[in-house]
Amino acid sequence: MINLRIGIFGIGAIGGLFAARLVGNMPTLFASEPTSKALQDGLILHEADGAISYLDPDSFITGDKNCQVDIAIICGKSADTNSLASLCNTVLAFDGIAFSIQNGLGHAENLAQILGWDRVLAGSTIHAAIRKDINEVQWTGVGEISIGSLDSSSPNVDDPKVTELMNILDGAGLNPRWENEMKIKLWKKLLLNVAINPIAAIAGIENGEILLKEELWEQSIAVIDEALMVARIEGIEISNLEMHTLLAEVLQQTASNRCSMLQDIMAGKTTEMPSLCGEVVRIAEKHGIPTPLNNQLLTLVGALESSARVK
Repeated sequence: MINLRIGIFGIGAIGGLFAARLVGNMPTLFASEPTSKALQDGLILHEADGAISYLDPDSFITGDKNCQVDIAIICGKSADTNSLASLCNTVLAFDGIAFSIQNGLGHAENLAQILGWDRVLAGSTIHAAIRKDINEVQWTGVGEISIGSLDSSSPNVDDPKVTELMNILDGAGLNPRWENEMKIKLWKKLLLNVAINPIAAIAGIENGEILLKEELWEQSIAVIDEALMVARIEGIEISNLEMHTLLAEVLQQTASNRCSMLQDIMAGKTTEMPSLCGEVVRIAEKHGIPTPLNNQLLTLVGALESSARVK
């Protein structure tokens, strides 16, 4: 068995969830200064089954640029990818492996530009969590984490480090899956995000409410269908029916979740819309395709952000 040193970069809702579930492996947590300070009091996780776990600060390491890790899990916001990748380049072992589970497209490629493809995998997760406090997280939806190669020079499933990583994630109850079609998986995650996050954020509701209100469900379907048209131009073949079914399943699984975009709006923070609807619009414009719904959501959430910051 390989003794892997795991680093988690960005300790928000998902980063905090992964940190808490991986605590048996003494993870190294790379966080902002306020979060690092709060973690000196430990980390609290409200488990999916209602149990509450308190994680003593001695059960993890607060990371800095002098640490070294074998596995780097990038969980921060899309806007922080470059800074997190630079830090990762400083602390990741020369034969280490990094992957991102951030929202949006292109994160693996951005990491690879800094770290090299031989140290980068693609990742995606549909676990759901909310940040109740700076060092307190609630697991609101049990999902899975998908990992795979995007390039022939990337680590593969036969790599001993990858095998051990999958075992560790499985033991932590994070339901890892090796995916041979990660581009499709990443697009599916993007499609779900554009259909859920902006609508829930604008309406100020938990995810499950979208299923319960016909007009919101219809809007969500219309947005995902528009984005699917863009995906197909990019060579991603996913049927509308498959995505509609998956959307309903995810909304049910995360019914009590307050999506990250709504959490950002409520906290007066910048959202990830440029990496979600903004990415759909950007790709569509490259092909000369109109995307009025995604464009409209991009504008509305931007206005909501500005209003929240003024308050």
